[in-house]
Amino acid sequence: MTMEFVKQLSPSEVKYKYLALNKKKRVEFPEKDQIFKLKFKNKICDMKVNNKDCIMLSQLYSAYQFMDDDEVRITKKKDDSFELIVNSASSM
Repeated sequence: MTMEFVKQLSPSEVKYKYLALNKKKRVEFPEKDQIFKLKFKNKICDMKVNNKDCIMLSQLYSAYQFMDDDEVRITKKKDDSFELIVNSASSM
């Protein structure tokens, strides 16, 4: 079964360019500071979860300007890579 994590971004997450993981889904991601591949907008990025159980989104802002209430969806693939899809709050 494929893991899926869906969340609407908070104003704080947008301002400080991070994505907070809840405890239930945190275990689905690699250990702290372990690099994993994340596909976003047809680009593969090296990402990691920090010591606060957050994924920093800074490097993704060159491809997309995240906004309050954007819905982000991360799915884990069979090869242990991940893909992030965003649904813009303005188009929902």
